[in-house]
Amino acid sequence: MSRVTQTITLTSDRHFGRHLPPQALGHVLTAIPTLVRQSVSMAFRGRSSGRGTRPHWLEAAADLRFLNHEGNDESVLVFEVPTLGEAAADLYQQQEFWPTHPDPTETGLDLLGDVLRDVAAHNEDSDRFDKRLLNKLAGFKNVLDGTFRELRLDLAGHDEKAPALINPEVIETAQEFEATTPSPQRIRVVGTLDMVRASTQSFALRLDDGQKVRGILLSESAVESEHDLEKRVLVLGSAIYRASGRLLRIDADEIKPAAEGESTLWSRIPPARTRRFDLRKVLQEQSQKKGVTAIMGQWPGDETDEEIEQALRDISQ
Repeated sequence: MSRVTQTITLTSDRHFGRHLPPQALGHVLTAIPTLVRQSVSMAFRGRSSGRGTRPHWLEAAADLRFLNHEGNDESVLVFEVPTLGEAAADLYQQQEFWPTHPDPTETGLDLLGDVLRDVAAHNEDSDRFDKRLLNKLAGFKNVLDGTFRELRLDLAGHDEKAPALINPEVIETAQEFEATTPSPQRIRVVGTLDMVRASTQSFALRLDDGQKVRGILLSESAVESEHDLEKRVLVLGSAIYRASGRLLRIDADEIKPAAEGESTLWSRIPPARTRRFDLRKVLQEQSQKKGVTAIMGQWPGDETDEEIEQALRDISQ
């Protein structure tokens, strides 16, 4: 398999150079391949991780090999990395509904660099990361624990782009995005099934208004029939949102033929619930009303019984 050499530079106030502490180096060497794999998975599948066995092409694309380290002031880690065109050759031979495949000459480290730039730019509408990838990036605070101050990806051919960094600011933004990303929401949605791709467990749905939605099949049996292509179907699953609140993808438990006359009202994605229901605030705003009328039309319907009971206890005190 064709491989290229790429480097990662670690900056420290203690100027380790080539004399790196083994435990801190081990943390970096453990964390980076996971971030690379999740970045590659996002680029090809629209999700950073999933159930079941990882596909061979994904493992191959994240197969970084550590060669050596060098440097006098900063510490430079040297890796051998496969190109995406080599690691995922079969995917590049397929005609895709979403023309978003990365340049085949790029690597998983290049894709991680794109993720880091989007986070650093506070691009909450990016489709390069989801909540799980943000969680892993936020966890890098345990790697940059005072031993190292910053990590930089040294990516050839990206001189015109902003530096790809992991530093306290990027980690803080990842934490913020993870915390504010809306929770998944159970949905049923109707549309035309445009594409199903077994190699990436993905599908494409065209809504009645022409909007194209990306989705993931959570099981091999999620689609009832291969003959459903270009036909109206009902998708049962969960809406997964971006940090901005816009839809990122649908995680489908089941796709089946839509019933005859299925209303176009179901051919839409519900908006994300971006804030918690505050019963006390609702009652304060509607102080002239009492009882059920005070919360009529306000209750979102996704609170647990325990949360409702606690809210009622709070306002009764």
